[in-house]
Amino acid sequence: MSPRLAPLVLALAAVFAAAPAAAAGRAEARAAADQRDWVQALPLYAQLVEAHGDDVDLLIEAARVNGFADRNAEAAALYRRALALAPARRADILPSLAWQSLWSGRPAEAEALFAELLPPSEGAARAALLDGLGQARQAAGDAAGAASAFAEALALTPEDARLQRRLATARLWSGDEAGAVRELEALARRFPADRDIAWALANARNFAGASRAALAGFRALPAPVHPGERADLARAWWWAGYEDRAWPLLAEPADADSAWLRDWRIGRELRPFGYASFEASEDKDELDTRAWTVGAGWHPAPGATLDFQARRLTLDDANGDPAANQIAASLRWRIGEPDSPSGTWWPSVALRAAHFGGWNPLLPTLRLAGVPADHWRVDLQAGRELVEAPRAVANEVTLNSLALGVDHRPTGPWSYAASTAVQRFDDGTTRWRLRGRAERTLPLRGLAAGVEASAIQRSRGDDDVDRGYWNPDRYQELRAYLAWSREWRPVDLQLRSGLGIAHETDTAGNRSTAHPNFWELALGWDLTPSARLRLAMGGSGQRMATGDSASGYWRRYLTLGLDVWR
Repeated sequence: MSPRLAPLVLALAAVFAAAPAAAAGRAEARAAADQRDWVQALPLYAQLVEAHGDDVDLLIEAARVNGFADRNAEAAALYRRALALAPARRADILPSLAWQSLWSGRPAEAEALFAELLPPSEGAARAALLDGLGQARQAAGDAAGAASAFAEALALTPEDARLQRRLATARLWSGDEAGAVRELEALARRFPADRDIAWALANARNFAGASRAALAGFRALPAPVHPGERADLARAWWWAGYEDRAWPLLAEPADADSAWLRDWRIGRELRPFGYASFEASEDKDELDTRAWTVGAGWHPAPGATLDFQARRLTLDDANGDPAANQIAASLRWRIGEPDSPSGTWWPSVALRAAHFGGWNPLLPTLRLAGVPADHWRVDLQAGRELVEAPRAVANEVTLNSLALGVDHRPTGPWSYAASTAVQRFDDGTTRWRLRGRAERTLPLRGLAAGVEASAIQRSRGDDDVDRGYWNPDRYQELRAYLAWSREWRPVDLQLRSGLGIAHETDTAGNRSTAHPNFWELALGWDLTPSARLRLAMGGSGQRMATGDSASGYWRRYLTLGLDVWR
């Protein structure tokens, strides 16, 4: 044999000798996989891939076995190797790679792959790809995009109950509670004995603002079977106003959200508490107001709160600089059950005493707030109030007020509120106040837009009275606003800003028109489960409360507070 041919002959001999061994190894690996013996099959496939890493069919086979064994990351990696070696087989490899990427925690990659596969597909195959696209979007936090994909898929396969359940979940997470309830109600009609669907429907109703209906649904089912369901039930009790019944259900939180709910929210409402705050405001009339408040309280019975407070108030403008020490006490308790025909109500009584030098007014307040039915809240209040301005204090001005407010939040993007009040000052001046609001949530998370209207009409009183309080004959205001709120635990933020138009008629019949505007910011920072900082600031005027003397009346305020729980 020629010396030049010897190496080639030896190499060919090695290949032919290895081929039977490789075939035998693959047969052994396949036999183990057929028996679902992953402990034996996976190492065998790993050895084969290490020895024959350029065999595309082997890579695909090994990827499938890893996928069957729930080793999704390893399966996706093998599919990527196969795709790199055989780009012409992209159409065959991509569907499996998309699913394994999704299941291995790479939703962005999976979304791109499913989107690439969609255009040529149709029928049931397209529905399956849309299902995968929706799951990828949901895993990436795009609940609205997920709902869109699931809805399109469900239109192609309307009998797919699992797909309809996914659509309901995506709609709930995207803020479309009404859509979630609608899908789950349809499923409940199809599968009336399915406990999981009935539970999901009750939970969706709770997020849709129907806590009473949610509790009725939960309580009609067998007791919660795992911590996640106990958290659902706890949240319904809490939102219905029964924190004492929610707390025991969270003894073993299922996840970080449940632990947060227990320790940072519900638990606080059952513990003794204390608070301190500082308030400051100023306006164009050079009225400077400062107030320091401290208070503490506890819960003497389930649903009841007893609160004691002390406040130091100082006022300063061109008419004087009075100061007052104030003390207050209040008691609030709960009446009714979620299934009571009349709903749940919280009466409260409060008494505040102020000391302004030689003047010592007593200021009682009675209040009744309640939820007579899902989506409705009613608030009735009667009390005596002060006008916190130096000249009004010098004239010992008080007013008695009676107010009624109604808040309606139907399932869906709209909410409405209306209130009316009659105010009677100690000099006999009487006026009516009306307010109304309509608000709609917008597609951007946390954003809402609304309109507010208010009107004041003086019905009785001396036209020439001037005792240091604002006293128009008529006042009307209409304004539009944007509101935005978000939570980044442990911080939450709310912003509001609006513009409007106002008409005022004074007691002499003079009319004026203004374009009021306002901005408000509220920031909360949960330092620990036992401490929370609060900041609120804002302003109103004709130039976003800049304080420009050429811009008409303006006012600015700032509040800093600390809440603690023991």
